[in-house]
Amino acid sequence: MRAKLDPQKVTPHVMRHTAITALVQAGADLPTIQRISGHKTLSMVLRYVHLMGDHIDTAIAAIDTGIFDGFTPELHTPEIESPKGRAKIVAINRRNAG
Repeated sequence: MRAKLDPQKVTPHVMRHTAITALVQAGADLPTIQRISGHKTLSMVLRYVHLMGDHIDTAIAAIDTGIFDGFTPELHTPEIESPKGRAKIVAINRRNAG
């Protein structure tokens, strides 16, 4: 059974983007992907990567587990002066909870 893909839209270039994105989502590291894809620089590899929301959420959850053990985030919003007037910025300070 053949997929009904438009050859005008599904080009080797598009397939390369898809393959590199799939490798990242499968957990391959960037130097390995660089070697597989034949790119000379990591920055070129990154141009081909398209991350989906679920993949980003999973990555954040992975680093969130244990990284803040013993710390409590403290939010504060200091005001700063800028050429366009006052602005608030949000900063996170970590302080020892124990």
